[in-house]
Amino acid sequence: MRALLAIALAFSAVAAPAHAQRNQAESAASRHAIPVREITSPGGVSAWLVSDSTVPMIVMRAYWRGGSAIEPANMIGVTGVMTDMLTEGSGALDANAFKERLQELNMSVSFAAGWDGVAMSMTTLSENRDAAIEMARMALHEPRFDAEPLGRIKRQMLVGLRTRETNPSYIANLALDQALYPDHPYARRTSREGVEAISRAALQERRAALFNRATLQVTLVGDIDEAQAGVLLDTIFGPLPQGAAQPAPPEAQLSAPTPLIVRQLPQPQSLVLFAGPGIQDEDPDWIPLAVANYILGGGGFSSRLMAEVREARGLVYGIGMGPSVRDYSAVIRGSAQTENGDVREAIEVTRAEMARLYTEGATQAEVNDAITYLTGSFALDLDSNVKIAGVVHNYQASGRDADYVNRRNDLIRAVTREDVNRVIRRLFNPESFTFVVVGQPEGLE
Repeated sequence: MRALLAIALAFSAVAAPAHAQRNQAESAASRHAIPVREITSPGGVSAWLVSDSTVPMIVMRAYWRGGSAIEPANMIGVTGVMTDMLTEGSGALDANAFKERLQELNMSVSFAAGWDGVAMSMTTLSENRDAAIEMARMALHEPRFDAEPLGRIKRQMLVGLRTRETNPSYIANLALDQALYPDHPYARRTSREGVEAISRAALQERRAALFNRATLQVTLVGDIDEAQAGVLLDTIFGPLPQGAAQPAPPEAQLSAPTPLIVRQLPQPQSLVLFAGPGIQDEDPDWIPLAVANYILGGGGFSSRLMAEVREARGLVYGIGMGPSVRDYSAVIRGSAQTENGDVREAIEVTRAEMARLYTEGATQAEVNDAITYLTGSFALDLDSNVKIAGVVHNYQASGRDADYVNRRNDLIRAVTREDVNRVIRRLFNPESFTFVVVGQPEGLE
């Protein structure tokens, strides 16, 4: 969830003209205020609520801390399988009947596992609210964990284990994680032995360990008032035990940077990943980092890296970077893809452009343009209930207060050039970055 927040805050598409961005930012500031309220159900379940009856639909997002990073070392992947299985039949409905019922109601309910937590989402039309709540309750509390869908998911995982050895993204990310924090759970991956060890009993154990009220965070957006929200919260989440947070893994201590790691893979193109130390999203420099990152590599065609590496020299198809935050690590990651013969020069130009920004700093014009775009484009992230739920819930999961969504643009506008250049000197030293190349690059060792 926090990684998604980082992307939403720091990454952008192609920038609009500055005057258009400025007008957009001003109109967004004057027209948009998200009325987030903190509520507690009669049964004591807390949530953030945004009531808006404009569209007859309800969007729910929930999150529990504790994910793949704390699962048993001999059963890596069990948390993801458990969340997949929650919608493969519950109560009296087997997998097919459960999916058919979702279609009849024109609703969705899903679960997902990440490194640091487990997420649940539900979207439904208002007219089907009660039936949708019951489906969500069943999925969370009465999963069947039947043998047939479990076997199917495990077979799919085993196929994935065979194909990942030729997947450049998997190879590159594994090499990067193992270089950055080789002894941390973040560097672990699923194995055949781990997949085969996953059983119905293991799924039940993971479900019991992770789903409780102690680590639960819920956001509700749409056509639902506080009383109706209280019924939803108590029906879906009220039966959960109070529980407690799971033991946390250690902080990931970054290893010294490795200038270049090459993984050979026969293909005409190479994938390049690079990463260096970052900061957590509660750090005072987090907002200035969003501005600095936009200037260097997060601003699409407006960024320095895109301008110099792609536009001026045609060395890559695309290049970008941004903060990547997990609960126990924080890095700045970038990526590019290019022809094998252009890899060496692409890396050299990337490092040189980072070094130039690190040495000279950003200009006032660059800072102004970045602030204008980041504030102006934010309204597009809030133009539907689904998007509002995603943004607000990400802020909730990352520990922000309920009104942060309405203060976010003012915080960005308050960033100065001095703030940006301080962050650049702190985080954008090219000597601190590890580069990984997967492909058949020419002229690299």
